[in-house]
Amino acid sequence: MPAAQNPDPAADSPDSSPRRRTAVILLAVEALLLASAAVYCASLAVAGEVTGRFGLGLAVFLGLFTIAVAVAAHSLRRGGRFGIGFGITWQMFQALVGASMLRGAMYWQGALALGLSIALFIMLTTLSKAEHERSLRAE
Repeated sequence: MPAAQNPDPAADSPDSSPRRRTAVILLAVEALLLASAAVYCASLAVAGEVTGRFGLGLAVFLGLFTIAVAVAAHSLRRGGRFGIGFGITWQMFQALVGASMLRGAMYWQGALALGLSIALFIMLTTLSKAEHERSLRAE
Protein backbone atom coordinates (compact mmCIF):
# COMPACT_ATOMS: atom_id res chain seq x y z
CA MET A 1 0.00 0.00 0.00
CA PRO A 2 2.78 2.58 0.69
CA ALA A 3 3.94 2.21 -2.91
CA ALA A 4 0.48 3.31 -4.11
CA GLN A 5 0.61 6.43 -1.94
CA ASN A 6 3.94 7.50 -3.45
CA PRO A 7 4.14 6.24 -7.03
CA ASP A 8 7.28 8.26 -7.79
CA PRO A 9 9.88 7.76 -5.03
CA ALA A 10 12.20 10.27 -6.74
CA ALA A 11 9.62 13.02 -6.15
CA ASP A 12 10.46 13.14 -2.43
CA SER A 13 14.20 12.65 -2.78
CA PRO A 14 16.31 15.61 -1.63
CA ASP A 15 18.07 15.86 -4.98
CA SER A 16 14.85 16.33 -6.97
CA SER A 17 14.21 19.94 -5.94
CA PRO A 18 15.32 22.60 -8.44
CA ARG A 19 15.72 25.01 -5.52
CA ARG A 20 18.11 22.57 -3.82
CA ARG A 21 20.16 22.15 -7.00
CA THR A 22 20.36 25.93 -7.41
CA ALA A 23 21.45 26.34 -3.78
CA VAL A 24 24.14 23.68 -4.27
CA ILE A 25 25.42 25.47 -7.37
CA LEU A 26 25.48 28.86 -5.62
CA LEU A 27 27.29 27.41 -2.59
CA ALA A 28 29.83 25.87 -4.97
CA VAL A 29 30.26 29.29 -6.64
CA GLU A 30 30.88 30.80 -3.20
CA ALA A 31 33.50 28.14 -2.50
CA LEU A 32 35.22 28.92 -5.80
CA LEU A 33 35.18 32.65 -5.06
CA LEU A 34 36.63 32.02 -1.60
CA ALA A 35 39.34 29.81 -3.09
CA SER A 36 40.25 32.46 -5.63
CA ALA A 37 40.42 35.09 -2.87
CA ALA A 38 42.71 32.78 -0.86
CA VAL A 39 45.02 32.29 -3.83
CA TYR A 40 45.04 36.04 -4.48
CA CYS A 41 45.97 36.79 -0.84
CA ALA A 42 48.75 34.21 -0.95
CA SER A 43 50.09 35.64 -4.20
CA LEU A 44 50.09 39.16 -2.73
CA ALA A 45 52.03 37.90 0.27
CA VAL A 46 54.57 36.11 -1.92
CA ALA A 47 54.96 39.18 -4.15
CA GLY A 48 55.59 41.35 -1.08
CA GLU A 49 52.61 43.63 -1.67
CA VAL A 50 51.21 42.82 1.78
CA THR A 51 52.91 41.66 4.95
CA GLY A 52 53.79 37.99 4.58
CA ARG A 53 52.17 36.87 7.83
CA PHE A 54 48.99 38.81 7.18
CA GLY A 55 48.61 37.66 3.57
CA LEU A 56 49.37 34.02 4.29
CA GLY A 57 47.22 34.03 7.42
CA LEU A 58 44.31 35.46 5.48
CA ALA A 59 44.87 32.91 2.71
CA VAL A 60 44.75 30.04 5.24
CA PHE A 61 41.65 31.53 6.90
CA LEU A 62 39.88 31.84 3.53
CA GLY A 63 41.05 28.35 2.58
CA LEU A 64 39.46 26.85 5.69
CA PHE A 65 36.16 28.55 4.93
CA THR A 66 36.46 27.39 1.33
CA ILE A 67 36.58 23.82 2.57
CA ALA A 68 33.66 24.38 4.96
CA VAL A 69 31.46 25.92 2.25
CA ALA A 70 32.39 23.13 -0.19
CA VAL A 71 31.48 20.52 2.44
CA ALA A 72 28.17 22.33 3.01
CA ALA A 73 27.45 22.25 -0.73
CA HIS A 74 28.27 18.55 -0.84
CA SER A 75 26.09 17.87 2.21
CA LEU A 76 23.22 19.80 0.66
CA ARG A 77 23.60 17.86 -2.59
CA ARG A 78 23.46 14.56 -0.68
CA GLY A 79 20.43 15.64 1.36
CA GLY A 80 22.27 16.15 4.65
CA ARG A 81 21.34 18.69 7.29
CA PHE A 82 24.79 20.25 7.75
CA GLY A 83 24.56 22.07 4.42
CA ILE A 84 21.41 23.93 5.34
CA GLY A 85 22.43 24.90 8.88
CA PHE A 86 25.97 25.93 8.05
CA GLY A 87 24.82 27.57 4.82
CA ILE A 88 22.30 29.79 6.61
CA THR A 89 24.86 30.80 9.25
CA TRP A 90 27.50 31.45 6.59
CA GLN A 91 25.13 33.70 4.63
CA MET A 92 24.62 35.90 7.69
CA PHE A 93 28.38 36.36 8.07
CA GLN A 94 28.77 36.93 4.35
CA ALA A 95 26.07 39.61 4.41
CA LEU A 96 28.00 41.43 7.15
CA VAL A 97 31.20 41.22 5.11
CA GLY A 98 29.36 42.42 1.99
CA ALA A 99 27.91 45.40 3.85
CA SER A 100 31.39 46.23 5.19
CA MET A 101 32.77 46.08 1.65
CA LEU A 102 30.12 48.53 0.49
CA ARG A 103 31.12 50.92 3.30
CA GLY A 104 34.75 50.51 2.26
CA ALA A 105 34.02 51.62 -1.33
CA MET A 106 34.37 48.09 -2.72
CA TYR A 107 31.07 48.46 -4.51
CA TRP A 108 30.89 45.58 -6.99
CA GLN A 109 32.53 43.12 -4.57
CA GLY A 110 30.19 44.13 -1.77
CA ALA A 111 27.13 44.01 -4.02
CA LEU A 112 28.12 40.54 -5.26
CA ALA A 113 28.66 39.24 -1.72
CA LEU A 114 25.46 40.81 -0.42
CA GLY A 115 23.31 39.71 -3.36
CA LEU A 116 24.61 36.14 -3.23
CA SER A 117 24.12 35.92 0.52
CA ILE A 118 20.55 37.23 0.37
CA ALA A 119 19.57 34.87 -2.46
CA LEU A 120 21.10 31.84 -0.75
CA PHE A 121 19.68 32.78 2.66
CA ILE A 122 16.17 32.83 1.20
CA MET A 123 16.71 29.54 -0.67
CA LEU A 124 18.19 27.74 2.32
CA THR A 125 15.53 28.91 4.78
CA THR A 126 12.85 27.83 2.31
CA LEU A 127 14.53 24.42 1.99
CA SER A 128 14.71 24.15 5.77
CA LYS A 129 11.00 24.90 6.08
CA ALA A 130 10.13 22.40 3.34
CA GLU A 131 12.17 19.67 5.03
CA HIS A 132 10.53 20.42 8.36
CA GLU A 133 7.07 20.17 6.81
CA ARG A 134 8.06 16.94 5.04
CA SER A 135 9.21 15.42 8.33
CA LEU A 136 5.92 16.41 10.00
CA ARG A 137 3.93 14.73 7.20
CA ALA A 138 6.02 11.56 7.56
CA GLU A 139 5.07 11.17 11.23
